[in-house]
Amino acid sequence: MKKAYGGAWAMLAVAALAIAACGGPAATIRPSTPAGSAPPAATTQATTGTGGSPAAGACPASAQGKTVEMWSPLTGPDGDEMTALAQQFSSENGSGITVNHVAQPEYIQKLNAAAAGNTLPAMTVIRVINVGELAARNVLRPFSAEVLGTLGSDFASEFPENAWVRGEYDGERYSIPLDIHPLVMYYNADMFETANVEAPGIEPWTAEEFEAALMALQDSGVQPLAMGTAFQGATLFQSYIVQYGGALASEDGTTVTFNSEAGVQALNKVKELRDTYGSDVSGPGDPEVGVFKQGEAAIVFHGPWHISDLQKDEAFNVEFAPLPQVGSEFAVWAGSHQLALTTDDPGTQTAAACWIAWLSENSADWAAAGQVPARNDIREGDDLATVAPAIAAVAPSADSAILLPQVPALEGALWDQFGPVVDGVLAGDVTDVAAALNDAAARAQQTVDDNAEQFAPAP
Repeated sequence: MKKAYGGAWAMLAVAALAIAACGGPAATIRPSTPAGSAPPAATTQATTGTGGSPAAGACPASAQGKTVEMWSPLTGPDGDEMTALAQQFSSENGSGITVNHVAQPEYIQKLNAAAAGNTLPAMTVIRVINVGELAARNVLRPFSAEVLGTLGSDFASEFPENAWVRGEYDGERYSIPLDIHPLVMYYNADMFETANVEAPGIEPWTAEEFEAALMALQDSGVQPLAMGTAFQGATLFQSYIVQYGGALASEDGTTVTFNSEAGVQALNKVKELRDTYGSDVSGPGDPEVGVFKQGEAAIVFHGPWHISDLQKDEAFNVEFAPLPQVGSEFAVWAGSHQLALTTDDPGTQTAAACWIAWLSENSADWAAAGQVPARNDIREGDDLATVAPAIAAVAPSADSAILLPQVPALEGALWDQFGPVVDGVLAGDVTDVAAALNDAAARAQQTVDDNAEQFAPAP
């Protein structure tokens, strides 16, 4: 029977809006990395709420009465949800802090222009892929020991390591994780029932379980997969290369590695799934989601921003599960929104930290915007299943999210080269997978090297 989800899901973004807001292909979605360390303890620790961060009424005196303007790329219903949370914090905190959320289309360009004109806001919601570049351009400001102390000395332990470390650049903390948005397996529960395929749980299917389900669905007379190119093909490739033991780039982000044996194996697997069980759907705009929505395929893999739209039709019995595991270890492509400072004013920074702490502690409500909360206790708590059942179903994937090394402009350097190869292989125009990946990797490496020179610190 179709699950009846609560009204909170009405706040989820429709597909097109959410892709723009959450980092879809048109907005160059992809992820981020290096090593990070726990924030240093503050010399003076504020009274804390749950999780070691300050209660709304216990912010340091320097934050009293401050106004925090926060820009974000959240331009759809997720932006409305963020505005509502900012208004709630503003009315409830005991320090007189006011947070004004301002949605900014093309927020990277707006931030760069504001930096040039000395008109930056206090902080921003930032896609984790952009942290390194904006830090290198001095648009973002590092979190000081004092501001990190406002968050709590054990704040780092509240998040998956892969999300926490990607907020560091050049040895300093530039952002705090808010959410993670991994690929989701959407499936037609009626088709599964007809084919006698047991509904998956919160643990990813094994390769054997996945293959058995695909064969059963095919034997029942339905197309098992809606498989497209563009974003879907590229994110499956990124997921599988890590599942097969490889990576897009070295951990320090200086060496391109997507042309490894694991890369060849991953792309061949995506091609095999499309040819054996998938659809001949190509191009941007997520046409594979349309095929699934029309009941022409049993499964589609995509970001969580399609959840709201696919739930609107009460006659369409859609359910959600993690991406299946085809390799030796589970991994899944994901994006992440993080919170960063863009002001040098110490009092405003502290007020922003109080808002960040509150938002983190209340991020189950943010899940209603179609994102998996980055905070561990929220992701694992009971409230998430009440507020956002579909997000709760895929929340465990956050611990295995693939986020690229925190190197300026790395994602574009990689994706712009392997993306066309993935499309060409899936379309049948490229037959020598290894050679095509080698050529793409050479071009990507040149761009990585050029970027390293461009963004190198001044002597």
